[in-house]
Amino acid sequence: MITTAAAARLYALGLIALGLLGAVPDVATAQDYRSPDRAPPSWIQFAKLVKYRLETWVGSTDPQAARFRVYVKAHMGREDGPPPVLTVKVWVNPDGSIARVSFAEFKDKGATDDLRAILMRGNVGEPPPSDMLQPLNLRFAISPMEKSEQSR
Repeated sequence: MITTAAAARLYALGLIALGLLGAVPDVATAQDYRSPDRAPPSWIQFAKLVKYRLETWVGSTDPQAARFRVYVKAHMGREDGPPPVLTVKVWVNPDGSIARVSFAEFKDKGATDDLRAILMRGNVGEPPPSDMLQPLNLRFAISPMEKSEQSR
């Protein structure tokens, strides 16, 4: 369960999860695709955990994460900035480590490399459900938060 203080920190990160789009395999077919409203509760719970971990890593005090947040704040809304909504495909290994991530590259290669490294560095803390289709498709709203919003 996320506490109010933890939720406030997540909003301050600048990446706010919009929600699970669903788990879609690399080559989806009519037989192996599951829409989000038909996904088992265990899949939805695991996707929420993965989103939480990714947000936590982006909001860490690590220099690479801080540099990425500075990029977002400086370039948001500009032609060379990040998109307002970013879909990240995430593959998770059986041990809970991140196997791979995929997202549309930013115009700034350094920001793309930073975000990829941030998202690849950790372990979500538990394995994915054995029957879960991958990758997970997670949507994030990217928005730099003002100091007044961070203090709430």
